[in-house]
Amino acid sequence: MQPTHYRGKVDGNIKKYLRRRHEDGAVCPSFVGYEPFEQLWALRVVFPYVTSIRLFFPQRQDEHYYVIDKDTAEGVLLKAHSGQQGRHSIRSLLTNKESQYWEVDGLHPSAYRD
Repeated sequence: MQPTHYRGKVDGNIKKYLRRRHEDGAVCPSFVGYEPFEQLWALRVVFPYVTSIRLFFPQRQDEHYYVIDKDTAEGVLLKAHSGQQGRHSIRSLLTNKESQYWEVDGLHPSAYRD
C-alpha cells in the first residue's frame, strides 16, 4: 500500500494530518522534503535519540536514522535497512533526490492530539 504523504497545501495543518493518520491506523506518517521536519521540530514533538526517520528508495533498501538534534541524524545499523554509518545533515538526507519519501517514528504523543 502506498502511503499518503503530507502535502501542506492539500492537507493543511500538520498536527491535523498527524491526528488523521493516527486515527486511520497508519503506522508512521510520511513526508517529502525538509519542510515537514522543520514543522515537527517547531511543534516540539521530535525527541533526540528517540525519534527515527526512515528513507524509502525505489531501487535499493530503505535507510534508518535516529535524530540527534535539529540538524543531525545518525545512521542506525540494522540487519536490514541500515542507515549510512555516522552522522549526517538531516536537511541533506530529507532533500536527497534519490529518496521517494520518508517516514517518522517515535514522535511525542502530543503530536496526535489537538
